[in-house]
Amino acid sequence: MATSQYVSAARFVITCEGWAVGLGFSEMVGFSSVVDFQEYSYNGRIGNIHTKQFGRAKPPSVTLKRALDAPGFGQLFAWHSLARINSPLAKVPAAFVIMDAAGETTASCILENAWCAKLELDAATAGSSSIVMMRTTIECDSVLLA
Repeated sequence: MATSQYVSAARFVITCEGWAVGLGFSEMVGFSSVVDFQEYSYNGRIGNIHTKQFGRAKPPSVTLKRALDAPGFGQLFAWHSLARINSPLAKVPAAFVIMDAAGETTASCILENAWCAKLELDAATAGSSSIVMMRTTIECDSVLLA
């Protein structure tokens, strides 16, 4: 009997075309790829028949979280700003890599025509010693296994 090898994640990295280095994230909040369905009903020889059919495919997205730092925030904000002005330069191929504690790749994929759709900073209190976290959602046209 074959055993499954589960993916262990210590770090998540996004690298986009034109970036000198990739950005590391400490948490993957979610990875989503959804195909909606449509319900159809018609009268057949045996009566009323209900079926579900493929519907609209929503763009895949990945939401990642990391501590706020000036270089990382600046890089993501510049990418997000391109998307906000509908620049075609905002859509770039991106590599999404999951690494283990030893720095080895455990899983990876290519996000085709990726763009930074959302950039958020978590709530923070002035004077506290807590680290400010930022969260980004990256949308893409399709996901290809690398």
